[in-house]
Amino acid sequence: MRSRKPSVHKQQINGVAAEELVHALRTHQVDAIVGERHIMLVRLKQAEEELELSRNQLRALTASLLSIRENERIVIAREIHDELGQALTCLQLGLSWMAGKVTAQQQPVQDKVRSLAALVTTMIRTVQRIADELRPGVLDELGLVKALKSEARKFTGYTGTPCKFETNMGKARCSREASIAIFRIAQAALTNVARHANASKIVMSLMVGTTHLVLTVHDNGKGITREQISSAQSLGIIGIRERVLALKGSLNIRGSKSTGTTLTVRIPRSRILLGHRPVSS
Repeated sequence: MRSRKPSVHKQQINGVAAEELVHALRTHQVDAIVGERHIMLVRLKQAEEELELSRNQLRALTASLLSIRENERIVIAREIHDELGQALTCLQLGLSWMAGKVTAQQQPVQDKVRSLAALVTTMIRTVQRIADELRPGVLDELGLVKALKSEARKFTGYTGTPCKFETNMGKARCSREASIAIFRIAQAALTNVARHANASKIVMSLMVGTTHLVLTVHDNGKGITREQISSAQSLGIIGIRERVLALKGSLNIRGSKSTGTTLTVRIPRSRILLGHRPVSS
């Protein structure tokens, strides 16, 4: 007997069934892939949110630690200035009294008293310098602008490199926290210049505009590199960046061999509570 060949209709039915099966398998695979990708995207989003939360927490912790350190500096500076400074002053007065009681025939005693008095004078100056580095009195007494002017003069005196200070602040005043942060940023920037820039001229400016306060420190040295800016070893820059972020500001550092290095800090006026209009430049 001849074998029966499947009819054309049955072949069509089988073909449709096969196509439906292939389509179902492909759809299932696509759904599985889409599902896996969706899960990956959700997990990635969660990881990003957790990372951002961790960054915010670390920045808040850093800001808190900076504030604590400044308060500790104030306490230590006050203790050094009041307690140790007062004790050294009393010692100096006592030596002065002893010098008046020593006769001309007691030349060795006179020499010793004079030597001790000179040592005490040196110690008093050292204590004043340390207390001033911990907490510049001019910052509390005369404000940020005069403190930065004083810092520029000190930089020139210590290094021999001219440091010019410019400002249009006039009578404008910053909040206490902002004043401390900006002053420390300027200190760190000048320290970096003294250590690394090999510059012959520095210009520091503090300018207030309609929306931002801008601190700029420019030197004509060898120019900072991108590697130095991003290096984990650049602790000075890291400290500057954290202080800027605490004030919701922005930091930009540019360096080249031909023009030197320029550090620019921009802080919103709303964050520093300026109370007066700037002087027209």
